This record gives sequence, structure tokens and C-alpha cells, in this order.
Amino acid sequence: MELSESRLPGRLVPTGGGHVPVRVHGFLGSAAPRRAGRSERGFAVELARTSHGVVKVLDGATVLGFLTEAWSQTMDFDLWSCEQAGEPALARAVLEEDDLFVMLAWKRRRA
Repeated sequence: MELSESRLPGRLVPTGGGHVPVRVHGFLGSAAPRRAGRSERGFAVELARTSHGVVKVLDGATVLGFLTEAWSQTMDFDLWSCEQAGEPALARAVLEEDDLFVMLAWKRRRA
């Protein structure tokens, strides 16, 4: 599935857009979906909270890896919001060599 917001079966997170490449830990290049190598703009992956307090990165039923604890906390509200709406949380992923990155963004602090 190429990344096209109008056709995604879920909600793209973070809501403010994402431009910071965040490395997916535990990713194995052999687990990369075929579409990853054909997509220059990235491809959609699902983000989901785990009972261990970290966020897993999924391609369908396949766990591609995990975000760090700090990034998992940063994404927690967005993921909770998607859960409440009954929608999967999607992010843009980019494969570079044998590393997988998801495009995220920091929340702006309120003054």
C-alpha cells in the first residue's frame, strides 16, 4: 500500500504530520515488505501500543520492530485517540539500506 492519505484505512499519526525519521528497533531487513523497496515516498505501517508500554510497528500481522520508550510515550496520546475512534494508527515508513524508519514529530509544548 503506497502512502496516500485519501486511501488509507486508518488515521495518519501524528496529527501534526511527521518529519523526523525515527529508527525502528529490532527490525530485520528480511522482514521488510516487498512494497518497501518500490516506494520512494514511503509506505504505510500501523503503530500499536503494547502492554509493556512500547509501541510496535506492524505490517499487517507482522511485527517489524518497536519504537524506543521515549518515542512510545510521545506517541501515546495519538495512539489512544485512534483506539477510542476505532481506527488503526498509521505512519509513513521509509526503508534505508537495512534500517526502517517511521516519520514522526515532537509535540509542541504549550506556553
